[in-house]
Amino acid sequence: MPAPVQPSKPPAPPRSVAAGYVHTLLDAVAASGGAPGQVTAAAVLAAAGLPAGLVAQAHDGRLPHDAVSAIWQAALRLTGDRHLGLHVGERVQPGSFDALGHLLMTCDSLREAARQAERFAPLVGGGGRFAARDEGDGICLLYQPFDPDWPCRRHRVEAVLSATVTFTRWLCGAGVRPQQVRFRHAAPDSLDEYRRIFGCPVQFDAAEDSLPFDAETLALPVRLASPGLKAVLAGHAQAALDLLGSGDPLRDAVARAIRAALAAGDVPGIDAVAAALQTTPRTLQRRLAERGTGLQAEVARGRCALAQELLRDPQHSIAAVAARLGFADTANFHRAFKGWTGRTAALWRRDA
Repeated sequence: MPAPVQPSKPPAPPRSVAAGYVHTLLDAVAASGGAPGQVTAAAVLAAAGLPAGLVAQAHDGRLPHDAVSAIWQAALRLTGDRHLGLHVGERVQPGSFDALGHLLMTCDSLREAARQAERFAPLVGGGGRFAARDEGDGICLLYQPFDPDWPCRRHRVEAVLSATVTFTRWLCGAGVRPQQVRFRHAAPDSLDEYRRIFGCPVQFDAAEDSLPFDAETLALPVRLASPGLKAVLAGHAQAALDLLGSGDPLRDAVARAIRAALAAGDVPGIDAVAAALQTTPRTLQRRLAERGTGLQAEVARGRCALAQELLRDPQHSIAAVAARLGFADTANFHRAFKGWTGRTAALWRRDA
């Protein structure tokens, strides 16, 4: 008797990058100190083997990840800019970050903006994981590329961290400084551009690519904060994220399994999630660790997302939300929610 045919899994969405971010890259190329105005966007696209109208005609405002890698490689060849990544990050503005950029402009504080950036970072690009990790009273923003052999890795990581600092100054003023900047790669010959752009100590050969911010800086108010507009933009960003996925098929699959378990009233462990993904617990743990995360962190992310969804509906009491997420009592839920978002559930609901 033939074995039953297993249903095929739907293909994962291809990784992509917001066209606004690619526009910023091409703008930085045109302004390159090595040859300002001499390297055009058309020249870069031609050198990358891509059609001239690729960015302007991007489907749904996004470009394939592989095409963006080719653009980076061509840009570096044509400009010879040793600090192109820093210069790309220095030129970002709200439109560079798709819906996320406009949402961040409406947050109450830099701390809240950091949490929203972590949540919606895949809207900007699918090349890596952007995370906000608690460090005492502060937060460390870190970036972890998915691919160990990512083309132009140094420049692209420097672009992300430079863009992050540049945007914090859009939000809260030119005086914003991280405590330091940490890069995994080795130091280049000159550190002048790093000092100019970041304005803080820079560490190379570090364990991670990250930006720690202290509590005082995170408490800075966002100058254009707007709770009402924030709720609208967060809804748009969530809808876009739902269509997009995280850009990492494994984490998307883990998120779906966690969501299904939470919807059924269970808080899943590694065995249950591994079974849902048709893999072994050990393999799943290893693959998550390669991405700088683990099941506990992914379950917390899933619980936070579902809690926020339920809190938007005033028909759900906070006690009911806590019970739905598997908390033994409301006090434990309050502590967990404040750890996830930096705010109490009541304050979050008020402004949602």
